Amino acid sequence: MKLEKRSMTKLNKHILIPLVITIIAIAIFWFVSLKLNVVIVFIPGVIVAYLFYFKTFYKKTPNPERILPLYLLALGIQFIHFTEEYLTDFTVVVPHLLGQVEYPLDYWLVFNMVAYFIFIIGGIILFKKIKELMIIPLFFILVGVLLNSIGHVLISLYVGGYFSGLYTALIYVIIGPILIKRVLDETKVV
Repeated sequence: MKLEKRSMTKLNKHILIPLVITIIAIAIFWFVSLKLNVVIVFIPGVIVAYLFYFKTFYKKTPNPERILPLYLLALGIQFIHFTEEYLTDFTVVVPHLLGQVEYPLDYWLVFNMVAYFIFIIGGIILFKKIKELMIIPLFFILVGVLLNSIGHVLISLYVGGYFSGLYTALIYVIIGPILIKRVLDETKVV
């Protein structure tokens, strides 16, 4: 009975904590989208990350040696990607593409710096194997890496040329699938 209760508490923790993180992230993205409309796409992204968590990290905690180096490389590239977006007026061209007024630069900078801080914590989460918080690095992998690359490529095709952030996003076209494969391989229950 005692073992069953302990197992049930652990099970609830591994389900409830990621759910709470998902709900908080949705609320934050909704609030931020009032100023930066483009972040509204992160709401479906965090829901997909929550669902993907059950297919991956919920089943098995990965070996950090297989995922963390590539995760940190992707995070480093994200800083360079942010720089490319900054230098090519992302806060102006994206809203104009959507028929909106440009985003406040300070708001966009703060949002990104807070996000990158959280993604650095995601690296620590991977390193320490904190299963119930794995949704944080998973969100970066799925949205920050994979969706980022797909989005920039598709928008560049749509506009018929270069679009702010394309060059560094192309690196993710290579790294993203490798990182996803490692996550799937490392969390496969044998």
